[in-house]
Amino acid sequence: MGASVEQIAELEWANYAAMLSSARVTPNLDLVLRDDVIITSSTSFPTHDSNHACLLRATADRAGDLIAEVSGYFQEKALPVAFYISPACTPSDLPERLVDRGFCRQPEQEAWMVLQDLPDFDLPSPYPGITVKPISKGETITFSQVFLAAFGLPTDLAPILAQIMEPSVELPDVHHYLACKGDLPVGTCSLLRWEAFGILGSTGVIPDQQRAGTATTLAVRALTDARDHGVETVMLQTYADTWLERMLRASGFKRAFARSCYVLDDGYSGRD
Repeated sequence: MGASVEQIAELEWANYAAMLSSARVTPNLDLVLRDDVIITSSTSFPTHDSNHACLLRATADRAGDLIAEVSGYFQEKALPVAFYISPACTPSDLPERLVDRGFCRQPEQEAWMVLQDLPDFDLPSPYPGITVKPISKGETITFSQVFLAAFGLPTDLAPILAQIMEPSVELPDVHHYLACKGDLPVGTCSLLRWEAFGILGSTGVIPDQQRAGTATTLAVRALTDARDHGVETVMLQTYADTWLERMLRASGFKRAFARSCYVLDDGYSGRD
């Protein structure tokens, strides 16, 4: 796709802007959108996915203070300190500045995949025998159980996850989908919308049903709803250079850019 710096910044901003309505009602989730940085934090899920800063845009003389400010924000909450650095971040030596302050670059890169011109995109047919529906608040526990099982996570966490996500169910710009094969729930997916952008996430299929059309059928339903609501550009994130990225490319998505995660070493004492 060869996205420009301006396009990358727009995509990153849209991704987090789409999260804002659900963040406002989700317990223990904070989302800060500033011109110089975006910060997301969750005391319920102390992982880098839920706790990080990104889209840092500072002058060379301000960068050090901004890194220190963001680091202090997470440390005050006893959360891990992580920065995601994309080509839209400034100054250009931010990676070196982070390493000098004790941050370690993680080996996996995050690929941002984009599907443009959704109204003109020829969606595939859903697979027969698989039904997809938006969930109600009473189905958050089932959604959570399937999502956790899809990623090999303990399903006894489902009540906690369900309680966290329930306030976002039925918000106008938030859609959570459950796929079933007969009466068996087999997959999950979420769609967030902001202006002409749609963000796909929480896509998971239970292990014995993977690569059997469930993920495609979920995506077709989510993309159909997105198109009906005026979405023109759809994006999602996955690990770079994996079979999933290759599958997404074959399905019509293109990599807009990749960004790297830098995590503060817990044993680092700090220096200028």
